[in-house]
Amino acid sequence: MDGLNIIAKEIKEMQGRLSFYGYKVGVSQNGWERMYYENLIYQETFKFEKLLKKAYKTVKDDSNNNPVQEFTLEELAYFDGSNGKPAYVAIKGFVYDVSLNATWGGGSHFGLIAGKDLTAQFLGCHPREEVLRVLPKVGVVK
Repeated sequence: MDGLNIIAKEIKEMQGRLSFYGYKVGVSQNGWERMYYENLIYQETFKFEKLLKKAYKTVKDDSNNNPVQEFTLEELAYFDGSNGKPAYVAIKGFVYDVSLNATWGGGSHFGLIAGKDLTAQFLGCHPREEVLRVLPKVGVVK
């Protein structure tokens, strides 16, 4: 998981740069300066895309991708994606990390909150389990 920690650190640094660039775009009086910071934001989005691909590859290659950690539902509730915590959801007894999934920004997805067993909601919305293939498995529900 060291590779993921490095990637998480890079993403945090990227967030800081993006905040600064966004601020500069908002306060810039000069059109050229504004375009410069907009271009930097554009470049950061490409870097972010590369980081996501690297993260998914790291998780896929990581031997810890096989679920070995056991979670009670009470333990799972901690991983709700708030305050920088990872966002985990349980589906059919497996616990998946949805932290890097774009549709789970901030630990929520169409009104659902991470940190819970969402099997019924998942099955009610997704007829096939193909969606789960791209998510890293981090454990199982006890």
